[in-house]
Amino acid sequence: MGDSILEYYNQLAAKYDQDRFANSYGDYIHQQEVNILKKFLSPLNIENNLDVACGTGRFLNFSRHGVDFSPEMIEIAKSKYREKKLLVADAKALPYPDETFINVTAFHLFMHLTLEDLEQILSEVARVTKKGGKFIFDIPSEKRRNLTQYKAPGWHGGFQITAQILNEIASEHWNVQAFFGIGFFPIHKIPKPLRKLVRPFDSLFAKSPLKEYSSHIIYVLTKK
Repeated sequence: MGDSILEYYNQLAAKYDQDRFANSYGDYIHQQEVNILKKFLSPLNIENNLDVACGTGRFLNFSRHGVDFSPEMIEIAKSKYREKKLLVADAKALPYPDETFINVTAFHLFMHLTLEDLEQILSEVARVTKKGGKFIFDIPSEKRRNLTQYKAPGWHGGFQITAQILNEIASEHWNVQAFFGIGFFPIHKIPKPLRKLVRPFDSLFAKSPLKEYSSHIIYVLTKK
């Protein structure tokens, strides 16, 4: 599976930003994610932050350092952020000493992996994170997929989990500080002229007690 993911993102890299986020739906999701990051991270204090699976650099405003296992993605990120320290690396074997970073982010990574991968990366990120530091990432919601009976056709977006299970497997190294929903309603299926009307309700429900039924969940973990 790893080779398939690598080949996919190497081929997609040149058009990734345009295809995924240069549209009303992609921009909306991006802004929702950025708004949550701003609650916990300051763009003015990024020297000791790492973005894992940084891709073309969507969230590098919040980190000085970034890694991705796709060389093509890293090359594009380097062309956009020449001042950043970017490396080609596997999230399960980060090329940094213990307790290097204060905060780590990882978006649109775990959705393609497995429970075993998640456990390994939670441990590896804990190794490079200082006590009290944060790990912020997203994973598709298992409760949402059970409700809608959605099944991914393959590895692409094929992994999901509940907040309860995430808490259990993370508990050796992490405390779950908070979690937030992203995409409560299928806005991408709503006609574009109506999306602006739906967005306030989408944001409201994604923050409500029903938030675990959102499409994706953003978790904020604190290192023990």
